Amino acid sequence: MSVIDYPQELSKAHWDKKKGSVPAGSDLETRLKTLQKRHEAVDWKPFDPSWVKGAKSVADVEAAYAERDRIWRAKVAPLKLEANGVADAAQKAAKDKAAGKPLLEAAKAIADAVKAYAKAIDAGAAALEQLAGQAQKILSKRASQEEESGEGEDEDGGSQLLDPKRLLAQLQQCRRDPARRVDFAFVDGDGKEAPPQFVLSPKTAGRTLFAKVQKETGRKTGAYGLAGVEGTTLLLQVEKAYGGLVKKVRVPVKACGFTITKVLLVDLEGKTLEQDEEAETEAEGKASPKKDAARDDVSLQQALDGWKKAREAAVTTLKDVAKEIAVLRDAEANKAIIELNAVIKNLTPEPASARQVAELIRYIDKDDVVLDVSDFASDIRTPLLRALAKLHQATA
Repeated sequence: MSVIDYPQELSKAHWDKKKGSVPAGSDLETRLKTLQKRHEAVDWKPFDPSWVKGAKSVADVEAAYAERDRIWRAKVAPLKLEANGVADAAQKAAKDKAAGKPLLEAAKAIADAVKAYAKAIDAGAAALEQLAGQAQKILSKRASQEEESGEGEDEDGGSQLLDPKRLLAQLQQCRRDPARRVDFAFVDGDGKEAPPQFVLSPKTAGRTLFAKVQKETGRKTGAYGLAGVEGTTLLLQVEKAYGGLVKKVRVPVKACGFTITKVLLVDLEGKTLEQDEEAETEAEGKASPKKDAARDDVSLQQALDGWKKAREAAVTTLKDVAKEIAVLRDAEANKAIIELNAVIKNLTPEPASARQVAELIRYIDKDDVVLDVSDFASDIRTPLLRALAKLHQATA
């Protein structure tokens, strides 16, 4: 059960009935009110175990669990820090020489309740993950049985195969593990009504995957092979190549909400066949040499200004998050604030070379604190990477 009941020992109303237990207007009373308010502000409905019943495939479970895990870490997990703050306030109040027996008993009861509450939060997260795992096993087994009997569709079949959420989930897993390689299939589109399709699968071979996408879309031309993500580069190792793939694959990748700055096409031996970065416009390409020099200076300054603007917004967000954490006043909060300040220092205000820009891209793409802030507070990562992509092009 991932829905957590709030302990009565952590409610202000409980101690209001026992006059003298919690001093009115004290830090302890304020923290009790704040904790209960934030607990009640959480929407617990998504965590009811019935959420797995609507899943029809392993991919459905992965997507649903990922969303709930994100909400849990953003809204529920921080309640542990809030609760620890309540326990600290109770302990501090109990050390007061004027503290009477009612306050001492209340402090002990609150400390015990905080421990139980923290365990419930950890257990809830574990139960959520366990439920997802059980559902995935059941659906995976069912899909295998249906495949053996020729009935139903597996997770790499039907319209689910073309679900942008499924593509996004696979790309995100590849980004988290740069060494990960999965099979891909790409079929070209024939207009806005029928855009290109790009799918990834860790289970189905590229040739088979390509055939499935062809059947689902009714289109024949395309490519297949292995795919991976290294930083902001989409790496495609093709078994069957297709002209213009490095540009056309950007359409479905962008449509699913994933950010890349480069597409690199290699053969089965790893030799580069073609690559594509966010290039200059055609009009810029036709400029005269004299104008190009001036344009380069302007482009570099514009790119640098864009980075400064994105950096300033990110720093503001990081400082706001640090202020919210500082209210908790505990050891974990102090550690988090130090990490946030380290990120701010690492965001170089004026990177002077393409190498510095590349290092910033790698840092922002993989730093845990940047990822956490982007997931739980505000997405600072995407605008920073976009600004750096333009700056990288200008400095190169």
